[in-house]
Amino acid sequence: MSLHHSTSGDGTREFCFVHGFTQTGNSWTIAAQAIGDSTNTFVDAPDHGASQGVSLSLQETGDELADIAFGKVLVGYSMGARMALHAAIQHPYAMTGLVLVSGTAGIEDDSERAARIQADEALASRIEKIGTSAFIHEWIRQPLFAKSTISEDEIRDRCRNTPASLASSLRKCGTGQQESLWSQLEEIRIPVLLICGNRDEKFLEIAKRMHQLIPDSALRILDKAGHNAHLDQPEAFAQAVNLWLQS
Repeated sequence: MSLHHSTSGDGTREFCFVHGFTQTGNSWTIAAQAIGDSTNTFVDAPDHGASQGVSLSLQETGDELADIAFGKVLVGYSMGARMALHAAIQHPYAMTGLVLVSGTAGIEDDSERAARIQADEALASRIEKIGTSAFIHEWIRQPLFAKSTISEDEIRDRCRNTPASLASSLRKCGTGQQESLWSQLEEIRIPVLLICGNRDEKFLEIAKRMHQLIPDSALRILDKAGHNAHLDQPEAFAQAVNLWLQS
């Protein structure tokens, strides 16, 4: 079963967008429209939105995304960035470019990765216990999203995701389930744009390191932005993408 995706716009440049954990493809709408002159495909990631019931591993998701985003620039945020990275490594020439917002190449230390798997399992159990709405309100109050404004419409859209589907997502595609891709970054041959918010210290350091290892890569740091860099500053995000494409 393929991941649900929809396409809008009639611009000359083709993009495919993948969202973060608890979101849906709708979360990309404002940032995508800001780019301009684009035809945009929005993917609902496994166990999210209209792809609930489609449970895939990160590797399987990478295969799906490479098919959906063939010939396009693939853009992923957070969980979606990890999925997009798998797609680019597993299918090196399927996409024309890659944009990773607040992404990571995985956890290298085995003990840290095992601890993350346990933490993701505890979080999955928490979702199943308290339900989607209560969990979403807990999730967005994390320090990771401090100073980010998340609208009521966005919260309602996220609440379409069931507790069972979000728990499944963590168990199949959580950061602990991601194999370390650090050693494979140097093999990426398509152009890559790394975007991070200046307030997101952890992922900023990760982005800098990824930039050093990916041969054809650019790094753009957005001011007054956190982990939700493209949502905090959609116009600056769009400008960064457009300047990268021009170069």
